[in-house]
Amino acid sequence: MNVKDFFAGLFFVAIAGYFTYVLVDSMPKLFIDSTTTWQYFVAFFRVALIIFLFNLGLSLMKRFFVDGTTKNGNAR
Repeated sequence: MNVKDFFAGLFFVAIAGYFTYVLVDSMPKLFIDSTTTWQYFVAFFRVALIIFLFNLGLSLMKRFFVDGTTKNGNAR
């Protein structure tokens, strides 16, 4: 078990939570008549980044709890 994996996982989940808060906080500004396609693209990219960071954090935390083993593992 690597404690750094657990804390790195918490860090990435916290960053994803912060980005989610910022995205939801500015959501009313997104759906107005003068919204450009570029703003929708940036919002989509933010959502993709949030999902990526959240999955990365959960993967690192899982590695801590499962002791670094994966489905395929090191089968040598």
